[in-house]
Amino acid sequence: MPDPRFYNRTGPFRLADLAERCGARLGSGSDPDRLIHDLGSIDTATTNEIVYFADHAYVVALAASKCGACITTDELAPKVPPCGVLIASNPRAAFAELAAIFYPDTLATPPQIEALAADAVVGEGALIGHGAVIGSRAVIGARTRIGANAVIGPGVVIGEDCKIGANTTLAYCLVGNRVIIHPGVQVGQDGFGFASTAAGHKKIPQLGRVIIHDDVEIGANCTIDRGTAADTVIGEGTKFDNLVQVAHNVEIGARCIFVAQSGVAGSCQIGNGVIIGGQVGIADNVKIGDGAQIAAKTGIMRDIGPGEVVMGYPGKPIRQFWREVAALSRLTKRDK
Repeated sequence: MPDPRFYNRTGPFRLADLAERCGARLGSGSDPDRLIHDLGSIDTATTNEIVYFADHAYVVALAASKCGACITTDELAPKVPPCGVLIASNPRAAFAELAAIFYPDTLATPPQIEALAADAVVGEGALIGHGAVIGSRAVIGARTRIGANAVIGPGVVIGEDCKIGANTTLAYCLVGNRVIIHPGVQVGQDGFGFASTAAGHKKIPQLGRVIIHDDVEIGANCTIDRGTAADTVIGEGTKFDNLVQVAHNVEIGARCIFVAQSGVAGSCQIGNGVIIGGQVGIADNVKIGDGAQIAAKTGIMRDIGPGEVVMGYPGKPIRQFWREVAALSRLTKRDK
């Protein structure tokens, strides 16, 4: 369920009405009068929420889900456990339409006139820099410093003893204690989510948050997108260099290191104590185990086990990489 601090929900809606409005049809045996109150993700959905299911990889997870309904394809419909079913030719686009039905104002953020909203809470000893904007219902912890021209969006919570740099924007996020965010950082902006249709690329509303735990440091000009339905999570004590990109729904463990210009695509899961070198690129839905090390400029397209050290494009065990480099060097060396 999207956080009500950030999103205003409409509904509930009958399953049949949702089907009509998103261009889907009811699956066999589905109750047209079943009330759906919200969107959900497969892992956390409740009995009055609808989820998106369009990948065989989630069959087991869906079987264990408590969701009240799901939207899927003709091909996958037989895999759905007993619940309401909507069938669409493009379930991703249909789910985007459902998100817009439940949350119609997600793309229309009203401008804020006053610099400090009347219902914002600013803790004892906090300092607000010149030109900063603090949104409605935002909470700023004790002794936290907000830099000049920073924008703290509605509902954002920032803990105690934090340092928020100049020209940062924090939206749809909860920030722990003793967090340092350097100038120019953008947290909680839209994830890069689109459903391709014959009419073009349909924007998928992003309804998650960013959760930043205690003692995190985020370097200048990093960008961290909020989740689509679930949250983007940065674990305790993790440190980012400058110019790091983290996409929607990424979960990063504790005490990780990300060096400059590294990028993580959507829905990756990164364990504790992982070290990511400069200019590393990680494809979506990859899992990286605890203590893994990724050398600079590596491209990761597969899961990496705990403690693995990898290098190259695509990433491979680092000893294998250097053996290949040495072998190629011998093959290309000219006789003197």
